[in-house]
Amino acid sequence: MTTRTARSPSALSRLGDAALPLGIMFSLLLVWEAAVHLLGVKAYVLPAPSAIFGELVTSGTKVILPQLKATLFETLAGYALAVAMAAVLSVLILYSSAFRRGVLPLVVASQTVPVITMAPVLVIWFGYNSLPRIIITAIVAFFPLTIATVTGLRSLEPQFVDFFRSLNATPAQIFFKLRLPVALPSIFGGLKVAATLAVIGATISEWVGASQGIGYLIAQDTAQLNTTRVFASLTVLGISGMALFGLVGLIERLSMPWLHKRPSLAWLRAARANGPTTGAFFRSQL
Repeated sequence: MTTRTARSPSALSRLGDAALPLGIMFSLLLVWEAAVHLLGVKAYVLPAPSAIFGELVTSGTKVILPQLKATLFETLAGYALAVAMAAVLSVLILYSSAFRRGVLPLVVASQTVPVITMAPVLVIWFGYNSLPRIIITAIVAFFPLTIATVTGLRSLEPQFVDFFRSLNATPAQIFFKLRLPVALPSIFGGLKVAATLAVIGATISEWVGASQGIGYLIAQDTAQLNTTRVFASLTVLGISGMALFGLVGLIERLSMPWLHKRPSLAWLRAARANGPTTGAFFRSQL
């Protein structure tokens, strides 16, 4: 009985958290629908939600979803490239002060150049294929992930590193068993931001030198004043971004089951407080 009582508020709280944004969105859609009909707004200016839903039913599987496949491929490939770039850069920035002083300002400066202006150059270099769009997606997504990863890896208090060194831990053991677990919340925060930016980057990159993708479809429909399908494409794109964000959140929960159960590094503080006996135990776990 006690267990059920303890779990009920959590389930109700989660249900309430989901119901609130859904209720707000449904209310906004009702206001939107009513305003379009009462004010007589033309469909090419602002289509009604019902018209957008009808467009999703009509051309969703025939037109939008085939284009979405190309955008999702570029998004996932660019996202994976961004993760690899961020991992390498973060480790180099963490362990090399010369690299940190020389490269980190260039990483920051790279974000001051509008990404859309780089697309024509990349098309000239790599041709009219998906590679330029993957590179643009990676450039858009890697910066917040790199900053979040570096921040998380450098957030560890020095006394914990000294404690591991007193147990004769190697640098690799300190990194994988101490620094990385402590940095995971910050890293996953960057992964979530990068997931949404990857979708945006892939879509923007398709405005230049592309013959397929949601961004290409939106550009074509905008030129033809097919605003209803533009909104339908945006809806599908938004759902895809939310799905990718949710997938990263699920991986976060599976990777850090301890996050909501006890304070970070509580076990390590207890080990230091309990003296050499506990220290011998943790030395055997390294």
